Formats: sequence, structure tokens, C-alpha cells
Amino acid sequence: MRDLTDEIEEAQAKVAHLRIRAERPSARLEDEFALEKARNRLLTLELRNLKQGSDARGGSGHKPRMRGAGSAGRDGLPSFRVRTKSEQMPRTARERAEAAFAAVQGTAVVKKGRV
Repeated sequence: MRDLTDEIEEAQAKVAHLRIRAERPSARLEDEFALEKARNRLLTLELRNLKQGSDARGGSGHKPRMRGAGSAGRDGLPSFRVRTKSEQMPRTARERAEAAFAAVQGTAVVKKGRV
């Protein structure tokens, strides 16, 4: 476990260094890619640390539910709303745009059949 925290600290230092490098006016595209790669590595290590922490505390194998930007859950954190198949988001960019426009206009969207 200590080894993983050392790796996380090294990854945080690398992200900080690469962020400075990517924010320079003379930054190249490779600098931004390196920053993204380092961020992903850091997030992976932090996630692994969280998973190991829950296993070490005697987790029963039950994974916590994902929480997002939806309504607030029981513990005060936002949670996702489960959609039924008929309530799925529109699939094409045109349908999403029409749905957004209809929401602004305050009218209902009429679904068109596929040809």
C-alpha cells in the first residue's frame, strides 16, 4: 500500500511539472499530450488506491453506486436518474439539437420514424 502512495506522489509531481510545461506560450502539442497521459496515470493510480482501500476494510464485494449531476441522493451527493428504454436520450446530433431547441421553446418533441 505504501508503494502505491509513493507512485501517486510521483505522478502528482509529474502532473504538476507537465502542467507548467504545457501552459507556456511556446508549448507544443506533445506537451499537452504528455500532460493528459500523466493525468490519466494519476487517476488510474488513485482509483486503484481507492479500490484497495475498500478491499482492505473488509468490503463485501459490493460496488458503490455511481453518482453524477442528477438529483441529490440520501447522503447529499447527486445521483443519476435511471431511464427506461422509452426515455433514452436522442441518438443523432440532429435529434439532440431538436430536443434542445424544443426545450428552449417549451414544446414537445415529435419523434420521426427512421426511413
